[in-house]
Amino acid sequence: MPTLFALLFSPLAIVMSSPAMASSNVNLDEPGALARLERDNPAHARSIGQILRAAPKFTPRHLAQWMRTSFDADMVSTQLMKTCDPPQSRLSFKLGNTQYKATVTLDAVGALRVPAG
Repeated sequence: MPTLFALLFSPLAIVMSSPAMASSNVNLDEPGALARLERDNPAHARSIGQILRAAPKFTPRHLAQWMRTSFDADMVSTQLMKTCDPPQSRLSFKLGNTQYKATVTLDAVGALRVPAG
């Protein structure tokens, strides 16, 4: 019985551990993260470079739409991190099987303002 159990579930273990199915998290704020990304996944590095350059110009809603149509990336969240001048936000998005996180300085913050009253 243990042998049968092992035979039945060993293909599942192989499929679940394959690199194509693997999901990972990358903090782009860590030193050297972008350089590693350029070396290991140049296509993602190019897309992420464009996303990080454009993100400050968009409101969160428009950024999510733009990322989806331009890169087939899913925006997971944007969180206003620092309300300093200029404000900063924590951007989290998924590109392929990898979730990326980065801090961006915002230009288009009108949609993030909460009206009084």
